[in-house]
Amino acid sequence: MSTLTKPTVVVLAAALALVASWRTSGGGSWRPASALSHSSTPGPTVDRGAFSGRGDLAFVSEGGLWVLDGTTGALIAVASPARQATDPQFSPSGNWLSYSLASGQVWLARSDGRAPRVVGPGAGGRWLPGGELLAGNVVWHVSASGSLSRVANAPAGLAAWSFDGGRYAFVSDDLTFTKASTGLDRLQVSSTLTGKRTTWYQSRVSFTKSSGAQGNFLDSVFVLPHEEGILFTLDPDRSASLAADGVNLYEIRGPGAQPKKLGIMVGDTVALGRDGTFAFTNGPDRYAWLTKTLETCSAAKAECMPVGTASGELSFDPSWSPDGSELAFVQAPSNSLTTNFYQSTVAQWYAAHSLWVLRPDTASPSRIKTADGASVPVWSADGKSLLYEANDALWLLPTLSSKPHFVASPLFTPDDWPSYYGQIDWSDQFAWRS
Repeated sequence: MSTLTKPTVVVLAAALALVASWRTSGGGSWRPASALSHSSTPGPTVDRGAFSGRGDLAFVSEGGLWVLDGTTGALIAVASPARQATDPQFSPSGNWLSYSLASGQVWLARSDGRAPRVVGPGAGGRWLPGGELLAGNVVWHVSASGSLSRVANAPAGLAAWSFDGGRYAFVSDDLTFTKASTGLDRLQVSSTLTGKRTTWYQSRVSFTKSSGAQGNFLDSVFVLPHEEGILFTLDPDRSASLAADGVNLYEIRGPGAQPKKLGIMVGDTVALGRDGTFAFTNGPDRYAWLTKTLETCSAAKAECMPVGTASGELSFDPSWSPDGSELAFVQAPSNSLTTNFYQSTVAQWYAAHSLWVLRPDTASPSRIKTADGASVPVWSADGKSLLYEANDALWLLPTLSSKPHFVASPLFTPDDWPSYYGQIDWSDQFAWRS
């Protein structure tokens, strides 16, 4: 999700009143200062005991990257705030942690945050199914000792892959953007990273210096596991402005098949379940508090249905449990009258969020009443616990029926959350290896 720096107006008294109200109204088990510890000054506030036995938590706090070790209780500073870290990701094996810096480099550390080292230039590291690290246009192998060896350049057009490694998707076009040209924008699929590619979808596109790019260009791609199909979005004329208000999401089942439109999506909001089930946030408009409805879908039927919510409520932030049996998500009030993005406005809307879980044996979702203010829920590996963001902090629900425990804060600079039309990219601020 993009972020855009906007003028921020902070009314300190209102902000403090909002936080005080949230802390005492069921928003979480806020612990007294004696139970909390500070890493240094400046540095995040953490509750090491609340995270004991919960794995490793990598989180960004005001630009610095930290790892909280749930086994030892150690809090390791990985990157200083001046380096502006983002997008921490644990490797599939759980042994390594990649992250990006504002300098445009991808870095690697052990899962506990120790021994950080630079990998190379790139917009962000991504882990391949086999455990290789993709940084920029280079694929790297990470040995057991942490040494890096270059495997190869990334295949041209590599866009996405299934987590089981069964399919890789590539996007390419044959336009020349220095002179007038016409061509095809293609979605191609291979069973291996470097194997033969088969064209699944293509559209005619063009470019002129006077009119720019024209046609429907492939944008985001999601490869469903177990050869269940591929999801993709189309960006009209490569327009950033049009895409910001949502792009059409399609499912295609095989080479040359007719894609079926599922809805309109703002950002990359697809979550994968099991047995060909997935969920996404449907609805146009760049405003965070308008027209967003969570849909659950069947890949085999290419059909979706909305998750039931109360009138005037939005639903978004889908997260399937590891076995795909439960779907956690967030509801929040729709507010068509709010058009400003002052800190107090954005904080008040996020504080009004609520956490819900949909189970397969129930027709309606259930509210987790102890987790008000929640955003971007993430399941533990055993499917029993949830970690989520609320009030610029990370909170842990040990079980769905327990009270939440404060873990760490702040993620962003207090009273200066970066928002794009109310959208805040909380998920790029943390990763959990449980």
